[in-house]
Amino acid sequence: MKKGPVVALIILCLWLAAPMSVPRLACAASPQERPRPVLFFDVLDLPARIDEPKLLKKANQYVLSCAVANRSGEQLVGLRLTLMVVESSGKVRTRISWNEAAEVPAYSIKEFEFHPIVKDELNKSATLFLGIDEVIGHETVWRTVDADKLLRAYARGQHDLIPKVQTLINKFDPPHIIAIPITQKKPIPPQEKKQ
Repeated sequence: MKKGPVVALIILCLWLAAPMSVPRLACAASPQERPRPVLFFDVLDLPARIDEPKLLKKANQYVLSCAVANRSGEQLVGLRLTLMVVESSGKVRTRISWNEAAEVPAYSIKEFEFHPIVKDELNKSATLFLGIDEVIGHETVWRTVDADKLLRAYARGQHDLIPKVQTLINKFDPPHIIAIPITQKKPIPPQEKKQ
């Protein structure tokens, strides 16, 4: 068998396959970071719960993607969250608290992307813990008592603590007023004169 046509066929195949492999090599050169799972400390007396939190670095900032479930009959308007970074040795490396606007209708669930301000690079071996300090509704504010201490204990493996929640009246947000339009006005009967 002649080697000339076989070698030419191999060169032709490699030449045709080269443009297809260049995008694959470009993708392999810049791997995208995978989202990191975050452990959520659920306080059952709070009206909000966070489902499937994941932290991802996009460009120069971190994004916490999750779903917020509203377990109450009141619309929620905001949250105060705490993200705790714990090293594999058990030492708390970073604690970040921030506020987020989160409008969630009563008894519903909604997806969000929150933006915690993380200044340092996160260690790959560190474990991330998330807790809710405060839930703000139109009429009520729910606050976890000693939320920071509870989250630290949860990170150390103390899962038997029972958190306390304070319920306060929301004095700062305007009350939620429902306007009912009047579709038809009834005529006012004329006053009868007494003689």
